[in-house]
Amino acid sequence: MKKILVFLQKGLRRPLVLCYSVYVLWTALGGLYGFAADSLLRASGRLATTELSVADFTPVNLEQEGEGWRSTTADPQLLYQVDGRVTTVRVFMSFDADPGELDLYYIEQPGEDYDKYRRVWAVQQDDGSYLYQLPRADIWEIRLDPGSAENLGINITEIRINEPVGIGFYFDLSLNGLFRLIVWPALAAAVLAWLTGVWDAVRKKQKEKPESGR
Repeated sequence: MKKILVFLQKGLRRPLVLCYSVYVLWTALGGLYGFAADSLLRASGRLATTELSVADFTPVNLEQEGEGWRSTTADPQLLYQVDGRVTTVRVFMSFDADPGELDLYYIEQPGEDYDKYRRVWAVQQDDGSYLYQLPRADIWEIRLDPGSAENLGINITEIRINEPVGIGFYFDLSLNGLFRLIVWPALAAAVLAWLTGVWDAVRKKQKEKPESGR
């Protein structure tokens, strides 16, 4: 405990080092916990890889066209109730034009609204599929947006959820993770440095009061 207090006291004099150290440690511990927890879930069968078809989803703003679909607005949607843990969604799909953004939204409780704060983007894989990685949370429903264009021809051949992911997934080794690593500790260090400066100024004034009253 004493060593921790000494580290924090030194860290207050070097807030940038302190904030980056705490952030890296927190990310590492969180990643190890997530990996261990999901490994146990997968071993118990509660995080099994599942293959779905488009028939398992509820279409919105989509009309069936042969074996595929055609969007009737610029906001086609496919809804699927999960009520459990979903870590990944892989979709094999093709289009007859530029699909625009390929997003996946999720809600954690019944009755919640979809919003931009609970959204992930597709990353196209070498096999042509699109992979969405979701945060570690119990999810009630997902909303796959297969494009953002009107009159778009969409063909979906396969959907898989909860495929095994590499350990890097748990440690946020992505462009978004790198952005957070650069930005958040720096912002926290700036706030901490400002608060420390205010505290030092207050203490200095308190020490000067008895001397000025003599």
